[in-house]
Amino acid sequence: MKKIFFLFSFTFLCAQAADPALMDYQERYSVCHAKTDFQIANCLLNGNLNYANFRGDRNAYRKIRTSQISQAVNAGDAYGFVISHLPITRRYNGLIEFIDHLYAIKYQYITPEFKGDHEEDILRMKRIFNLLQDANLSETVEVTPEFEEEVLKFQNRWGLAVDGDIGPRTKRALQVPIRALILKVKKNLTLERISQPKPEDYILVNIPEFKMHYYENYTEVLNMKVVVGKTKMRTPIFNRNMKHVVLNPTWNVPPSIYKKEYAHLSAAQLRKLGLRYGSDGKLYQPAGRRNALGLVKFLFPNRFNVYMHDTPAKGRFLRTTRAFSHGCIRLEKPMDLLHKLGYSYRPGKTTWKTLEKQIPVFVEYHTVWVDEEDVVQLRADIYGYEKKLFSTSVRRTAPRPRPVRKDVISDF
Repeated sequence: MKKIFFLFSFTFLCAQAADPALMDYQERYSVCHAKTDFQIANCLLNGNLNYANFRGDRNAYRKIRTSQISQAVNAGDAYGFVISHLPITRRYNGLIEFIDHLYAIKYQYITPEFKGDHEEDILRMKRIFNLLQDANLSETVEVTPEFEEEVLKFQNRWGLAVDGDIGPRTKRALQVPIRALILKVKKNLTLERISQPKPEDYILVNIPEFKMHYYENYTEVLNMKVVVGKTKMRTPIFNRNMKHVVLNPTWNVPPSIYKKEYAHLSAAQLRKLGLRYGSDGKLYQPAGRRNALGLVKFLFPNRFNVYMHDTPAKGRFLRTTRAFSHGCIRLEKPMDLLHKLGYSYRPGKTTWKTLEKQIPVFVEYHTVWVDEEDVVQLRADIYGYEKKLFSTSVRRTAPRPRPVRKDVISDF
């Protein structure tokens, strides 16, 4: 009887005409295409992510119970319930302001074609800089120092090489149409809406930004470049508390990496790489500056066996796109983080330190966000999540994530 009543109630909720204000919010600020108050509220508050195309922990995202949403709908307050549960962060509100601005300039925004009409391209680029960057350029065909400065600003905002050269990658960014920009922001608004609330002190790693940020009292006190997982060995999305620091770590080569990269090498070749077999027959790399994990690693235990660590391959940090690891997060300035946590490095044997105060680490995926200077930053969708992660259909609940294979473990 209870089951019949629930089905009746759910059918009733789905049959009601939607609140126009809720429909408008859905249309303007989301990629949801729901028809009823319940469906719209659920999609807005819990997202419409396709977890089958996702590597990470579904619990990394906030979840509002559908029973709470049903109660609000039954009380005729779906819109008020949604608004009361939206983030009030600078990042979320900044993206709302940005997308409103994109709607306002929608019919003025014309991208350059780069097909030989150089003067027309200059005019269109100047228009884009005036519209998106609050530049005050005279829209003429003249290439001025002010125009060149705006090119540098544009490249910085897109995470490109800031060299002033309007090369292929800069051209592709300039050619993104306004409708695609709006869609990109909508998807990132979804991720901001369902992200877990942050405490006063925390670490944020934004995968597409290739950067780590350390916050104290909600204020950024440290940031640095990072290297994240290759597209075929993606760094997962999750959050956990950092519990340990390991000085002078050894690297135990995981079976998956051993099979793909080292099994075919001779003992002499492995020795040249600083690798050796232990008494248990497993390959490892002793502590030292040649170690793949560098001189320190930071542990926040998780089922993916992903952590942050030093690296001897410093040249990778000179690249603008830094997706080279097996899934773990390599740090540009690991000693700065070590000192921030209250520890000093000492060479010698492998030493474990347990943090007196655990700090939450959030590994997230944002291709559009508002930075600490209130500038909207945009990045490429390196893992293809903008296409793969968002479902086009409306689901009452999201599907369960696929189980992670135990043999697919990233270790550096």
